[in-house]
Amino acid sequence: MAKNTTALTTQVNPDLARKFKEAAEKKSDIQDFIREFLVQFLSIDTKTAYIKDLKFFFDFLKSGNVAISHPSEIQSYHFQIYRDHLMERGLASATVNRRLVCIRSFIKWAVAARLMDHNPLDTVKLPKVQTESPTLAFDDEEVVRMINAPDLATHKGKTHRLIMVLLFSLGLRRSELTGIKMHQFAQDRGHTILRIHGKGDKVRLIPLNKGVAHEIQEYIQFLKDNGVELGAEDWLLQTELKTRNNKPMDGSTIYRVIERYAKKLGINKAVSPHSCRATVISHLLDTQETPIRDVATFAGHSNITTTERYDKRRKNLDKSAAYQVDYGLKKTNEG
Repeated sequence: MAKNTTALTTQVNPDLARKFKEAAEKKSDIQDFIREFLVQFLSIDTKTAYIKDLKFFFDFLKSGNVAISHPSEIQSYHFQIYRDHLMERGLASATVNRRLVCIRSFIKWAVAARLMDHNPLDTVKLPKVQTESPTLAFDDEEVVRMINAPDLATHKGKTHRLIMVLLFSLGLRRSELTGIKMHQFAQDRGHTILRIHGKGDKVRLIPLNKGVAHEIQEYIQFLKDNGVELGAEDWLLQTELKTRNNKPMDGSTIYRVIERYAKKLGINKAVSPHSCRATVISHLLDTQETPIRDVATFAGHSNITTTERYDKRRKNLDKSAAYQVDYGLKKTNEG
C-alpha cells in the first residue's frame, strides 16, 4: 500500500516547539510592538518621525507612573490627557495633530493585528488645525540680499550661497536639500533636472533654469579646483575641502545659515529654511502666472489646500474686500 504523504505528523519536535513558544512570549515590552508597527513603512524619515512621536507619548505616560507594555493597556484618557498637555504647552496645532495622529496610527495597527479588540481613541477629538501657518516669508529684495551676502572667496561662502540659491529657487525642504547626491542630476529632453525624494518617498522632477544650473556647475568646479571631485554617490553640499563628506550636511547647519545671514542683514523677523520654501511658493502664487496645481506639483504637495496656505506675503491684500467697506464716515467727519 502506498504511503499517505498528505497525512499530518503527530510527532512533536521539542526544539521547534521551544522556538515557537519563545517567539510567542518575547513581546514583553512596548518597544517590541513599536518595532513591528514600523516594519510597514519604507521611508526612513517616516520611521524616524514615528519613533520620535511615540517616544514622546510613552515617556509622558511614564512620567505619570503609567507603564505600558502592551497596546491593549492604552486607554482613551491617556490619549486625552496627553492631548491637553500638548495644547497647554502652546505647541502649534499642526504639531499637536501630527503627534496624536502617530499614536492613532499605532493603535489602528494594533486593532488590525488583533492585539486589541477596539480602538479606545475613536471617541477623542483632535484639535482643529490652524489654516494659517506662522512661517514668515522673505520679500524679493530680501531674497536678493540674502543670496548675495556670502563671501564667495571662501569655500564656506560658496556653500552658503548655493544653499540659499537652491532653497529660494527650488522650494526644497531642508531634508531634501541636504540629501541631494550627484546621481540625482540628469538630462531629459533638453532639460537639466533634479530628481528629489520628498515626503512619503514621493519622487518629483524639478527642471533647473540656466541660473540655478550655472550656480551648481560653478560650485562643483570650485570643489574640483580645490581637490574634491564629486562622483555619482557623493553629496552635493560639501562641508570640507580636500576630502569628501561621508555623510550629508547636518540639517541644523541649514538653519544656522539662514538665521545668521538674516540677522546680519537686519531682517528682523523669525525666519528659517522653511521661510525660503514659503517664499518660493508665495512668489509663484503672487504672480498668478502659474496655475496653482502646477505650483503644488513643483512644491511636492498632494493637495492644493496645502499650497494655498503658503500665500505668505499676501500681496493680494491690496485687493481685499475690506478696502471696499465705506459707510460715508469720512465725509461725515469732514463736514
